[in-house]
Amino acid sequence: MFEVPRLVRTNYVVRTAALGYAFLVLGVHLWEHDAGALVWGCAALQFLAYPHLLYWRDLRGAQPVRAELDNLYIDSALLGAWIAFLGFPTWIAFGLLGATILNATVNRGLTGTAVALGCSTAGAALAMAIVGFRYWPQTSELVTTLSFFGILGYTCAVGQVVYLQNRRIVRTREKLRSSEERYRLITENAGDLVAMVDPDGRWIYASPSYERLLERADLERGTDAFRRLHADDAERARLAVLRVAGTGKPRELSLRLFDREGRTRQYKTRVHALAGDSAPRTRILLVSQDVTDLRQSEERLLLAGHALEGMSEAIVITGADGIVQTVNRAFCDITGYAREEVVGQPEKALRNGLQPPEFYDDIYATVQRDGRWSGSQRGARKDGSVYQEWRSVMAVRDAHGATTHYVIVFFDADAPKRAPASRPETGIAF
Repeated sequence: MFEVPRLVRTNYVVRTAALGYAFLVLGVHLWEHDAGALVWGCAALQFLAYPHLLYWRDLRGAQPVRAELDNLYIDSALLGAWIAFLGFPTWIAFGLLGATILNATVNRGLTGTAVALGCSTAGAALAMAIVGFRYWPQTSELVTTLSFFGILGYTCAVGQVVYLQNRRIVRTREKLRSSEERYRLITENAGDLVAMVDPDGRWIYASPSYERLLERADLERGTDAFRRLHADDAERARLAVLRVAGTGKPRELSLRLFDREGRTRQYKTRVHALAGDSAPRTRILLVSQDVTDLRQSEERLLLAGHALEGMSEAIVITGADGIVQTVNRAFCDITGYAREEVVGQPEKALRNGLQPPEFYDDIYATVQRDGRWSGSQRGARKDGSVYQEWRSVMAVRDAHGATTHYVIVFFDADAPKRAPASRPETGIAF
């Protein structure tokens, strides 16, 4: 739905009210001078119908605000013609001319003032060319009084409009300042790196969080934003910026950055064009999240996973609720169960019936008290075969002493022990 610009709405209301009052003043003046029907008709068209015609013109145009600003000059020309036609009555001329000049000055500045004066002069000259020069400066006391209060009221109305506009500007500036302070606080204290670069990959802006990693010289506006990246990553970053600048489609990269101490930090970086930039995009936003610790944790977990898989003992890890979270390959080899059959199942479902339930209750009571339990018991494989196993159960606790996981380790005690590799004959006796 089309929204009428504020300037168009405001001027329509002011023009309608002002010219309506002007029709009252001129009506008294014309009545006192026995004006004819043609003059009355022109006055009604000018002061009553004219504001609505201009408003209709504004709404029909492709640029309503531009059309309304041009309407101010039309007002000046037509009212200048009326002033000359009426014989330059002092109070009426002052009211009509002052209103148009004031409106032009408020909306278009001193240039508008000069153009409005020129339009009023042109309108007056055209009227004098048609009806001749007249000079009747005097007006009756009633017309003078009405003109005085009309000028006063119009000035106050324009002042009120300007006051409201100023208050709106002040509120907007306060909101903008508050918003800037919030965003500045976020960017100065956020752990993420926020930056703006041009399509050539040169700094436009870098958040203060960058200063914890790089020297100020590395962050100077206009310098290469990617010169502290790993050479392979820098080339990928420049290519991503160029593509985002051309297509507007965001991209995500993994980048390695060398900080001021030479350490390598790993970042997940999202590259996207700023909203409002038209193609070609001239400002590209980079938001980088430090994932160094996460990657290192992932590597440690991967190494731990490989270590567990390489152990000959079976390992079962459950949550505090007893649900199996993972098992290693040795567990599958010893018991015959596939990993998919046990993960997500309660550990109780893996217990065999060779020991009574009280046996396991005693085990976990000991674990809760002492942190671990170990001992020998009989185990049963998936196919029902029985073997003797050595089992250890350990509780994993957090910093507050609450149990978070259980680790169960066991092996087949009946399996033949692997003999150590024989030494080659070297002729040397020990």
